[in-house]
Amino acid sequence: MARTRRFAAGTVAEAYLALLKNRGIGRLFVNAGTDFAPIVEAYARRPVSGLDLPEIVVCAHENLAVSMAHGAHLGDGRPQAVMLHTSVGTANAVCGVLTAARSRVPLLVTAGRTPLFEDGAPGARDAGIHWAQEMYDQAGMLREFVKWDYELRDAVQVETVVDRALDVARTQPAGPVYLTLPREVLARPANGVEARDGPAAVPVPASPDPDAVDRLAAHLAGARHPVVVTASTGADPRTAPLLDELCRRFSIGVLEHKPRYVNVPSGHPLHLGYDLGPVLAEADVLCFLDVDVPWTPGSGEPRDDAIVVQCGPDPHFGAYPIRGHRSDLSITTDTRGLLTTLLSALDDRAAAIDPDRRARLAGTARRNRERRRETLATAALSGGPIDKTFMNWALGEVRPDDGVIVNEYWARPEFLGGLAPGAYFNSPPAGGLGWGLPAALGVRLARPDRTVIATVGDGSYMFANPAACHHAMRAHGLPVLTVIAANGRWAAVENSALTMYPGGHAAAAGEISAFACLEPVPAFEKYAEASGGHGERVTERAGLVPALRRGLRAVRDEGRPAVINVHCA
Repeated sequence: MARTRRFAAGTVAEAYLALLKNRGIGRLFVNAGTDFAPIVEAYARRPVSGLDLPEIVVCAHENLAVSMAHGAHLGDGRPQAVMLHTSVGTANAVCGVLTAARSRVPLLVTAGRTPLFEDGAPGARDAGIHWAQEMYDQAGMLREFVKWDYELRDAVQVETVVDRALDVARTQPAGPVYLTLPREVLARPANGVEARDGPAAVPVPASPDPDAVDRLAAHLAGARHPVVVTASTGADPRTAPLLDELCRRFSIGVLEHKPRYVNVPSGHPLHLGYDLGPVLAEADVLCFLDVDVPWTPGSGEPRDDAIVVQCGPDPHFGAYPIRGHRSDLSITTDTRGLLTTLLSALDDRAAAIDPDRRARLAGTARRNRERRRETLATAALSGGPIDKTFMNWALGEVRPDDGVIVNEYWARPEFLGGLAPGAYFNSPPAGGLGWGLPAALGVRLARPDRTVIATVGDGSYMFANPAACHHAMRAHGLPVLTVIAANGRWAAVENSALTMYPGGHAAAAGEISAFACLEPVPAFEKYAEASGGHGERVTERAGLVPALRRGLRAVRDEGRPAVINVHCA
C-alpha cells in the first residue's frame, strides 16, 4: 500500500512544485512572466520551507524551453516539465509542442493564466497586460497537439491533476500535455496537502495480440525477400539489439527509412541501407515498425502482391488527419514487446525459412555498404567547394567515441558508421525549424559526460534563436559544438519548387528564388564569441577538419561552446 505524505507547503504553488519533484520531475524549464509570482516566492522560501523542488532551467525564449526539454527527454528517457508565460508564452511555444507531439515525447507543458479576478483576491490583476493577455480559450492554441489539457483550480486537486497529467503524457503513444495555472490558485494556502509518496507508476505498454504476431511470423518465415523498415524504434534504445538479433537469426533484411534514431547498427550484415525505392520493388513482405509515412504515394509503392504490415503504439497514426497507406495486417503494440514476442514466434518457424535468402539479402547489403564507402572516398579526395557529403566525411574523421549528434539538416547516419544507440537524433517528422540546437542543449544537460554536436543549416540555426541558445550554454554550463552548413538558401523551398515544376519559370531562371534566398549570410561564429565561446568560419576544404578539431578542443578541454560556420555549396 502506498504511503501518504503531508507536504509542508504554505501555498498551492509550493505543494504543486514539491509534488512534481516527488513524482520524478527533476527539472523545470521556464520562461517567466508576471504570472510566476507565487512560483518565484516558492523557490525563494526554500530555506524556510525545506521543500525539495525541481531544478530551474531558465530559458530566454519559449522555443528554447520546449525544445531543450525535448532534448533532455532524448538524453535520459524521462518526462520533462516546462512552464511558460500565459497566452503569449504559449503562442511562442506552439511549434515546439507540435514537434514534441509528432515525436511522441512526454512533456508536461504548463503556463500561467492571466489572473481570474480583477481585484479582491491574492494574485488578482495588478498590471495592464492582465486584460490584454487573457483569452477565452488559451489552451485552444495547442489543443490539437496535446493529449490532454486542464486548469488547476484548487489545492485539493494538486495530486489528482499532477498524476493525471503525467499518466496521460507517458501512456503510449506518449506525448505532451498542457496545464494552465491561475495566479490566484497558486497563491492560495495549501492547507496541509497530503499525497501518496513516491514516483508515479509508469503505464505498462500494450502487448501485441498473440494471433497477430503468429500471422506476422508466418509471413516473415515464408517470404523470399522479407524486410523490416524502421524510422523511430531507436527511441527506446533497448530495441536496437532485439531488432539486430531478429534480422540476423531469421535472415530478414532491415532498412532505416529517414531514421530519427540509431535503430540498428549500420554495419548489420543484412542492413539494406536508407533508400526505400529498391526495397519496394523487391520485397514480398514489408513490416513497418512505427513508421509514420511508410512511403510517398506517387514516388513508389509496395508491389501489389506484397504483404504490408504496420506495427506500433498507434500503427495508423490517428493524430494525422489523412494517411491512406494500405496495411494487410496492423498490430497495436510497443516495439520492444513485439520484437520480444516475434523472436519466440519465429523460433517455431525457423525450419520453413528459405536457406538461400540470407545470401541474397547479404549481397544487397554489401553492395550498399561499398557504394557508401566509395561516395565518402570520392568526397574526401575530390576538390572544389565544400558540400554536405564532404562535411559528413570530415565529421566522421573527428567524431569522438562519446559523441552524440543532434541533427537538423546535414549529418547522415549512413556516412557516420559506428553510431551506438542513443548517439544520433535526427529532425522530428513535423519539420518545425529551430529544434536542433535547443535539443542539443537538452541532451547535454541530461548527459553531462558526453560530447554533444549540433549539426544544423543556416536557416535552422536562425530559427533556433541563437542568442538565447548561446546565453543558455553560458548560463547553465552546457558547451556544445555547433556545425552550420551555411549555403545561403532554404534548400527545402527551392527543391520543392523545382520538383513540382521541373520545366517551370523558377527552374529556367537559373538562380535561387527570392523565396529561398538567405543571403547575405551572417557571421554566425560571432554568436559564440559574444557568449565567451569559440567561433570560426570555414570556406576551404582543407580547413574543415582542423577547425572541427579546434571546436572540439574548446568544448571538451576548455568547457566553452563552439560554432564552426561552414560555407557550403
